[in-house]
Amino acid sequence: MNASRLTNIVCYTISLCLLFQAQVYASSIQLPSDTRVYVETKQDLVAKGDRVQQGQAVRSQVWRDVVVNGHVLIAAGTPVIAKVDQVKNRQIAGVKGSMTIGAYETESVDGQVIQLSGGYHKEGKSRMALSITLGVLFILPILIPGKAAELPAGTVFDAYIDKSWQIKVPDSSSVRKLNLSNFGADISAELLYEKFESEEKPKYFEFQITVPQDASRVFVIDRINSEVIKPLKLKNVSEFIEDDEAVVNAQIKIKSLLKKFAKGINTIEIASVDGDERVAAKLTIDIEI
Repeated sequence: MNASRLTNIVCYTISLCLLFQAQVYASSIQLPSDTRVYVETKQDLVAKGDRVQQGQAVRSQVWRDVVVNGHVLIAAGTPVIAKVDQVKNRQIAGVKGSMTIGAYETESVDGQVIQLSGGYHKEGKSRMALSITLGVLFILPILIPGKAAELPAGTVFDAYIDKSWQIKVPDSSSVRKLNLSNFGADISAELLYEKFESEEKPKYFEFQITVPQDASRVFVIDRINSEVIKPLKLKNVSEFIEDDEAVVNAQIKIKSLLKKFAKGINTIEIASVDGDERVAAKLTIDIEI
């Protein structure tokens, strides 16, 4: 094969590759700075002794798709580089331990390394008050250790995109995707964050639940993080009718849920119960525990 023909073949091959790449990644979407990314840890961490050290890598992944304008820009399951930023072991006299996890980078669907900021701070349980009380009672130094900070695998926390990026997306995703999962559903629900945040010491989570006008008004939370639990009944506090639908505000004590929540961010299902029929809406409780 002469040099001229070989050169033509190489040029043709390169042209095909470039054309294929242009077809596969035909458009780009902006991934704005401060876009939230949910991160899930994949290993247990206990800040006791030398089990956890500052700078230690923490196996983590993206918890759910990062979607902008109907396009998945960072896919669920993508590895995340996370590290232990700070660790403080428990001490005597009831001083609790603490641990901070930082998320640093992940990868977009087109292979770009995306820098992240933010992370998760976890403290153990302090026993200082008990230690001081016993010390006063017995006039002796009481050396009760505080509780170590623990972070189980599956903890979900939020991080943020550090700056804006242009992400190339496959041509097939250029068709606008509409989320119709709740269209025609018998129930929808949302947590009223503004009411929660407006109180200095909130005692209740309040939800706004929308159901057909003739539907049952009995609502329960019967799943947390996709696991079935004993139903927790919500208390209805107000209701109005709009477009043949009932819009009901219902509450539940925060303590009732905290007992069953995992560390990090949790999901719940609010179900409308009518005999044996169950319809439910799934919510992410966007509050880090």
